[in-house]
Amino acid sequence: MRLADLMNVALKAGEIMLRSGAEIYRVEETIVRICESYEVQCESFVLPTGIFISLADGEGGTNTAFRRIRDRKVDLTGIDRVNSLSRRIQKTRPDFGIVLRELKEIENTAKHGFPVRLTATGLGSFAFTLHFNGSLYDSLAALVIGCISYSAREILTRKGLFLFLENLLAGLITGFLSTAAVDLFPELDGYRIIIGSVLMYLPGVSITNSIKDALYGDLVASTTRLAEAILLVTVLAAGIGVALVICANRR
Repeated sequence: MRLADLMNVALKAGEIMLRSGAEIYRVEETIVRICESYEVQCESFVLPTGIFISLADGEGGTNTAFRRIRDRKVDLTGIDRVNSLSRRIQKTRPDFGIVLRELKEIENTAKHGFPVRLTATGLGSFAFTLHFNGSLYDSLAALVIGCISYSAREILTRKGLFLFLENLLAGLITGFLSTAAVDLFPELDGYRIIIGSVLMYLPGVSITNSIKDALYGDLVASTTRLAEAILLVTVLAAGIGVALVICANRR
């Protein structure tokens, strides 16, 4: 029972970190740290879509478990809280029940609501357009278009559709609306508006983590994450390209 409880704790900690966008080496390190804090030998193997753990039972046998990870977001607060908890476990070795309750509390902590995320997206689009030498009017147009595309993307997310379709839709909406804005107000720079509107969707964290995973020797996870990031960017660009081609042919 002790091994089963420890395995549940380690799996839950790894799951939260992986779903929050943590690097593979950090997830494995956290799992091993938790298990070794209770003097149990552990081997962990983590991929972006799953966690494998094997615990020695002290009698020459092993107990192995696997947990599938289907969705991943970027939540640096969750990563930091689980990482801090694992280090506290290393020092105090609290009861498994206490640790599991705290992990569930971290998992269920309310994330930023849609209004906050929508505001951040709009302001980010505004700021990036200014950064790329867009005018104030270009930036305001990017703010509006960014908010509209993010709202449409959120609808697909709540319906449970896959991420690639969400990025395709965001690209299509950005392309169509940017072209429409330039048609209505010819003084606007459509390309700067598009750049500012879509930069918020680029998987910068995934690309950075894939490089760090490669440096730590996790080549399979690194390749998988990098390929996913490239596909997301390609789909986003494809949506914009299709919209621009359609609009150009109608003129």
